[in-house]
Amino acid sequence: MWDNVTGSVWSQLDGVAVSGPLQGAQLPILALQTTTWGAWLAEHPDSTTLDLRATGFSYGERFSFGRAGLGRNFRDTLDEIDGRLPENELVIGVLAGSESRAFPIERVPAAAPIQDTVGEVPIVVFEDAGGIPSLAYHRLLTDGRMLDFERRDGAIFDVQTGSRWASSGFAVEGELAGVQLAFVTSFFTEWYGWAAFHPDTTIYEATSEGT
Repeated sequence: MWDNVTGSVWSQLDGVAVSGPLQGAQLPILALQTTTWGAWLAEHPDSTTLDLRATGFSYGERFSFGRAGLGRNFRDTLDEIDGRLPENELVIGVLAGSESRAFPIERVPAAAPIQDTVGEVPIVVFEDAGGIPSLAYHRLLTDGRMLDFERRDGAIFDVQTGSRWASSGFAVEGELAGVQLAFVTSFFTEWYGWAAFHPDTTIYEATSEGT
């Protein structure tokens, strides 16, 4: 994608300008959770939504995220396709330290949040209310305490204090209520794109730390 001020071309995954006057510039990356309306409402029952009819734009279903198969226009942008996973498999891609790791959302245990160490950063990947992995957050609090997480009765709690957590990494109940875990750069995306931008990425295995 490109900006309409300088014409610089930007990586949609990393927020880096890859060509143009701003080449090398880095946009700040914010936590942007991909979820379903039902799962979102379960955590945020008072949410409102935009009336799409008022925007003047049409939002048709032109493709299904994660659907098998790549169009030729996508294939022409790739030097090669990494065959370690199916090209359209949905993953949570995590960047931490000098490492990148893909977490296939359909291949990880559902009994507990994903806990791992990427680039020497201890992370947790929470699930939304529908059980779909979301984004990565730092398990180390600012006071130096390391948290471990478990799922009980469909909700996520930390073992150390018994506080309950939302999928956004925010403690909603208990001793740590009001605490927001630090976001670790991560994306909900398809494998082919993640691997193209991060060819040295590793893939999370169920035998890794924290399972």
